[in-house]
Amino acid sequence: MSSEAMSSRRRGVGGGVAFIVCGPSGAGKNSVIERVMDVLPGLSYSVSFTTRLRRSDEVDGRDYHFISDEEFKRLVEKSEVVEHVTYLGHQYGTSRGQIKSVFAEGKDVILNIDVNGARTLMERGLSDFSIVYVFLTPSSLEILGTRLRERGTETDQQIKLRLSVAAEEMKSMPLFEYLVINDDLDAAVDELRSIVVAQRCLMIPSND
Repeated sequence: MSSEAMSSRRRGVGGGVAFIVCGPSGAGKNSVIERVMDVLPGLSYSVSFTTRLRRSDEVDGRDYHFISDEEFKRLVEKSEVVEHVTYLGHQYGTSRGQIKSVFAEGKDVILNIDVNGARTLMERGLSDFSIVYVFLTPSSLEILGTRLRERGTETDQQIKLRLSVAAEEMKSMPLFEYLVINDDLDAAVDELRSIVVAQRCLMIPSND
């Protein structure tokens, strides 16, 4: 068997896989995702839409596509988002067109979406691509609270609300296929990288 034929026996890069990474706000999802993308080829980040205000350290088109409520409503009406949720009064949604563009380039896609958005996808299902669900979180709410306070972007009341939401989100962990614990950034990066590599090594059923 040739090397090309052998490679075709597994999923490989660009097998139409969407890696959905969920977890509480402040868990470090973006930091882990960015590091994994630095070390693995063929992986593209899908930037979500949101109606919330941009933070000072965020870049439009890199962290989120920051749009108005009216623009978001139009996207939903045109079915241009595969899921959308409301979180702390703001809308968030995942671009259908962006995911399809990534797959057309022969890459896999990785997304950072809300836990409720992931639950919506689990219930609805999507026939045009495979989804791998990853829950990423620090090992305790205490660690999460420390990170949110160090971030310095929310008031004490907002942090309290985020921690309350996070406690509810963590109840959804059993629904996910993988759990990445982000107490140490290097270890969390290695865990998420390993998940992507393992999925790319999955055998494709043979017709032989």
